[in-house]
Amino acid sequence: MEESQGKDRRKFLKTVGTGIVAVGVSTVLGADWEALARAMESSLAAEGFPQIPGMTPEITPNDRFYKVSISWFGNPDLGASAWRLSVGGLVGKPLTLTYDDLQALPAVEEYATLKCIGDPVDGTAMGNALWKGVRLKDLFAHAGGAKPNATEVILRAAEKYSDSFPLKNALAKGTILAYRMNGAPLPKDHGFPARVIVPGIYGMKNVKWLTDLELADYDYKGYWEKRGWSDVARYRTISRVDLPKTALPQGKPAFIAGVAFAGNRGIRKVEVSLDGGRTWQNAKLKSALSPYSWVLWAYPWADPRPGTYQVTARATDGSGALQQSRPAPSFPKGAAGLDRIEVTVK
Repeated sequence: MEESQGKDRRKFLKTVGTGIVAVGVSTVLGADWEALARAMESSLAAEGFPQIPGMTPEITPNDRFYKVSISWFGNPDLGASAWRLSVGGLVGKPLTLTYDDLQALPAVEEYATLKCIGDPVDGTAMGNALWKGVRLKDLFAHAGGAKPNATEVILRAAEKYSDSFPLKNALAKGTILAYRMNGAPLPKDHGFPARVIVPGIYGMKNVKWLTDLELADYDYKGYWEKRGWSDVARYRTISRVDLPKTALPQGKPAFIAGVAFAGNRGIRKVEVSLDGGRTWQNAKLKSALSPYSWVLWAYPWADPRPGTYQVTARATDGSGALQQSRPAPSFPKGAAGLDRIEVTVK
């Protein structure tokens, strides 16, 4: 449900996000440089990650979390009292849950990042939140368990949207049916009353406004797959440069900083280049909030000299695989390539 819906909508999301980043950059450029220097010193200490003015928040506020759906005429507005979730297909005991039934089941909380498959490598259709809900494997156990021939989970939503993913993804520890987001009831635009959070695969399969879960023995093609988008939809490794985005004064300490994400594979390392990729230096990583969330990274630039720099970042995921440097468009598997910005020091 979180996927892109055409170039105009992707452009709008990117423009809004860039405006947010620009506000942060102006804060950095107007900062107390002595305080920033002290923050840089702390970044070199093994026990700390710097507090950087204008840094992307580690947890995305609900009102700034990206929103995409297939409807141009308003998202579904479902009342909790009338909502029902059907769990059926190849389960031992099909059932129907009310909103109260769902909240009465044992719940878990976890941080997880979502990214739109249509987002470019430097895009802003990505966010990280604390989700609360019921593990999908527990929900299926409540429905009598999966039958031996079940291989696929089909998800249907109130806006006539549908998608699917393999049963093995549904039974993974991090996959939940969420009804709260960052300590509040799931906002309407993010799927109230309930949505799926499934680590490892792009947002389009994290279906919102969920009304039906069906276990099946075949590979179901959903809304976007029928239009040529990836059925596997595995997150690509990305590293985004968020700071700085404009000119810097010479001789003043600064941070190059951003976020990196590789789905449920995690991030092992982020490297920064000031010369367009000829040489690389290790950035400092903040410990991830969970195995399913992005990581913040920062590289302290202690003494910028005058000139124009091609600032580039690349990440290595938790399996040891280096981020793909060869550019690829969003369609059909998600964008690839390195985020590169030009920074002038005057």
